[in-house]
Amino acid sequence: MRSWFYALVLALCLPAAAEAQEYLYQRDMTVPAYQTMREFFDMPNRPGHYEVTLVSEAVGPLTFRIIRVRGEQEHTLIKKRSYHVGSHAVQQRFDNPYGEDDLMVEIANSNPAVSALVTVLVVELAR
Repeated sequence: MRSWFYALVLALCLPAAAEAQEYLYQRDMTVPAYQTMREFFDMPNRPGHYEVTLVSEAVGPLTFRIIRVRGEQEHTLIKKRSYHVGSHAVQQRFDNPYGEDDLMVEIANSNPAVSALVTVLVVELAR
């Protein structure tokens, strides 16, 4: 069931994935009940355009934050709160025009009883 859900989300949310040059990351994160987790992605040191997708079947609410990191500075690109019961999805383009930026993803699980499994996908788009 879960693999069908992910296939459907990818088919609907990532039309550019068919044109992708390089698949960079796929990470599964388990966020404990009522906790926040951050994951750092060391992006290639070259200019590029990327698509970041977060999907989860967890019981909400979940808060997703996609952050651009340059040196010690962090800049939030998108922050989205999802109250769905399953089928959470967030997608954001991440442009790295000079190859100097890295990516951080933050997921907050506001459910006090159940942990959340979140899959993070980063795909490099064709130029």
